[in-house]
Amino acid sequence: MKKNLFFFAICLIGMSSIFAQNYYVSSQTGSNRNDGSKGAPFKNLQKALDVCEAGATIYVAEGNYYGLLNKGNIIITKPVTIKGGYSSDFSQRDVLQYRSMVQPTPASNGSASGNGTIQIRSVVAPTAKIIIDGLIMDRGNSIAYNAKGEGRPEGVASPQMNPIGTAGIGGANLDEQVSTTETALIYFDGYQGVVNNVNVEVRNCAFINCPNYGIVGMLRGGSLTVDNCIFVNVRMATMDVNGADAKSVIPITFTNNTVLFVWARQRDLGDMGYGYRMKPGTTNTISNNIFGCATFAALDRTHVDSNREREALRKDAVKGNIFFLNRQTDLTLPGGGMFLRVSANDFDDVEQLDQVSGNRILTDASVFNGKIDKAYLAGFLGLKVSSNMSVDYNSSANQFRSALGMNIQGSGTTTTTMFANRYPWEEALKLFGAVNGCGAQNIRN
Repeated sequence: MKKNLFFFAICLIGMSSIFAQNYYVSSQTGSNRNDGSKGAPFKNLQKALDVCEAGATIYVAEGNYYGLLNKGNIIITKPVTIKGGYSSDFSQRDVLQYRSMVQPTPASNGSASGNGTIQIRSVVAPTAKIIIDGLIMDRGNSIAYNAKGEGRPEGVASPQMNPIGTAGIGGANLDEQVSTTETALIYFDGYQGVVNNVNVEVRNCAFINCPNYGIVGMLRGGSLTVDNCIFVNVRMATMDVNGADAKSVIPITFTNNTVLFVWARQRDLGDMGYGYRMKPGTTNTISNNIFGCATFAALDRTHVDSNREREALRKDAVKGNIFFLNRQTDLTLPGGGMFLRVSANDFDDVEQLDQVSGNRILTDASVFNGKIDKAYLAGFLGLKVSSNMSVDYNSSANQFRSALGMNIQGSGTTTTTMFANRYPWEEALKLFGAVNGCGAQNIRN
């Protein structure tokens, strides 16, 4: 009898540890004083991340989520699975109906030093996984826009984005004071320590209105898969991930994603503006995606690894992608002056790409009717940049420079008709399933 009771107790302990692997979060009905169970969910996603065990699954109900005490950063430090898109009672899952948002307000804007709205830090757990599935991330309300209304094409939701670190108008109704911080939506936090030996999967997510990268950072070991996501209105680059190990490369798989409206670093459109960057220490499989409306290039392969042995391990494959309306080119490579620009029609001629097949330039834009915001697209198509320079030759500084044979200095202004204006996030969700068989498809819940 005692043996049976002992065995029963061991089973209960084992069962409780299994059940403890599931946590539930609801910003609308939860409390951080709860135990995180289905019937008593936590209020904050960060609370669940802090208390859960490695390997746990966190189910996230509809609502808006950011850090504890209204902070704008969510920190992941252990292998977990985050699944968003659940109804308030967790009985149903539909990512686009029961929206699990990460949508900071001006009061929860995070900080530039944090570098990422969602930060993945120093996870050391060989063969472990981090899965982020079904979150809708949008920083549109926490970006500063031009208070004078400059750079706002007709019908577009906001004026142009202000320079990073400066204040402007923002919030849901553009009636609050906001300062734009340089914040990616997902950041592998090399500042706190590179992310080690973890396989990261990001799927069925939306990255909208990002003032500094979609996904960026550094990995050592493991892998990264980004599948069936949309990236709309991202400044600088959608993907910019490096590998940190000197002797190996990180496999990155980027499939079935839709990438639209990627902007340069500054409003003069002088640099950056990439849909996807193939970086040193990585080997990339880029397939079945849609890349459109980048201010520079859809793909960038200009970074050559200084480690020749590691460079030789890079085997980048670009297959079955659709390209359209990228302002300068579809692919940038080293050479040709600043960069060599290559059209998708000529990818077969590029030796830096190990495998190439099925890429095409879109010729029939009607497939996007009712899917892309028309006013935003019209503003992008009519985008113009102009610069004015004024010089005061009689200023004391310039007279002094002239006497010493130094260059005369002046002041200049750059104006643009549009720059990283807010894209309506609900309109962006229409891009799931916009093109049958390519880009982000309808989400299977």
